[in-house]
Amino acid sequence: MIRLSKTSWNNVLIYAVLVLIGLFVILPEYWQRDAQSAPTRLVSATQTLLALHYPAHQVERAGPAWRVQPAVLSQAQLQQLVDDWQQGSLASPSPLNPIRPVLRSEVAAWLTGKPAQQHWQLYQAQEQWWLKAVDADLWFRLSETEAEQLFPTAVR
Repeated sequence: MIRLSKTSWNNVLIYAVLVLIGLFVILPEYWQRDAQSAPTRLVSATQTLLALHYPAHQVERAGPAWRVQPAVLSQAQLQQLVDDWQQGSLASPSPLNPIRPVLRSEVAAWLTGKPAQQHWQLYQAQEQWWLKAVDADLWFRLSETEAEQLFPTAVR
């Protein structure tokens, strides 16, 4: 065992407590920052998409298949749209809001286990596309390809 005087052991204990306090303060902030950097899913992995209601079109589950009213998409395009919503994820929310965004479309997503729908709005600001999670008031930057996948021109 290490031979230290009583005051030296007191100093060792004080420094050990300070290190522990530092860890208790720093680690939760680190873990929280890590959790925030994880991509945001459009539909939670524990939920299933039941319907997408665009302004002029409704995409709904009809048994094992999907249907769109009025019919503007093929069955393959419809399945791809549903897969993009069910499995899609977004980068972390943008800390900046777009400047003078123009609303291009919106959708209400009905999910299993949720009594109300999730509202998403597609905006365009200059050459940038933005997706707004209305319920959480979060903005996500999208590429033009992602905007077209989630909001096809045929259903906007």
